[in-house]
Amino acid sequence: MRHVSPALLADADAEPFDCWNKIGVSGDKSCPELQIHSHCRNCPVHAAAAAMLLDRDLAGLSAVPAPSPLKASPTTTGDLESVVIFRVGTEWFALPTLLLNEIVSVRVVHSLPHRRNPALLGLANVRGELVVCISIARLLIGESAPSPTGRLMVVRQAGGRLAFPVDEVQHAHRFRPNELKPVPASVARSASAFTKGLISWQGKMVGCLDERLVLEALDRCLT
Repeated sequence: MRHVSPALLADADAEPFDCWNKIGVSGDKSCPELQIHSHCRNCPVHAAAAAMLLDRDLAGLSAVPAPSPLKASPTTTGDLESVVIFRVGTEWFALPTLLLNEIVSVRVVHSLPHRRNPALLGLANVRGELVVCISIARLLIGESAPSPTGRLMVVRQAGGRLAFPVDEVQHAHRFRPNELKPVPASVARSASAFTKGLISWQGKMVGCLDERLVLEALDRCLT
């Protein structure tokens, strides 16, 4: 595998090369840039890929403002974390950018017979691959949560790809871990179980989700 220059990601019609999943921290860790940046989230290639992915997938949506391009951060800001902010109902949440595989329009979901978990929505065709769709709204908001109809967020984990519908996807956002605020008791119990803290974004409080707990909960929906 080769290291990817940010210049190679400039073509908006090209598929982003997710080097972090292949030669980076989520792959075989053979990328020479890891010696410089320590983690993929500090690498300008990852920032450029995230900007390209969001620019491409959110382009043309009147309901979602076009995201500003991410600028490469110097290595002195290596403690910054990158997250993708999204909305479910009236609530705003964030997941690490590294977890995101792609964002697509909502697909027709084909229900599965004899499904045991109501959060398991079914299967959707994403670029020719059948991807399991799970209701993250039920996990975060509860059984009364309406089904989002905006976008489909696709994440990659050890067992393959999973997708969940959301109402809106916004910019990638960077913050310092010490900016996390404690979760108040007023936050719904279902959401607080997956939230490690709150971050301030454009005058809103966003629940920063613990990716490990979220993925474990999504996996449990499959059993």
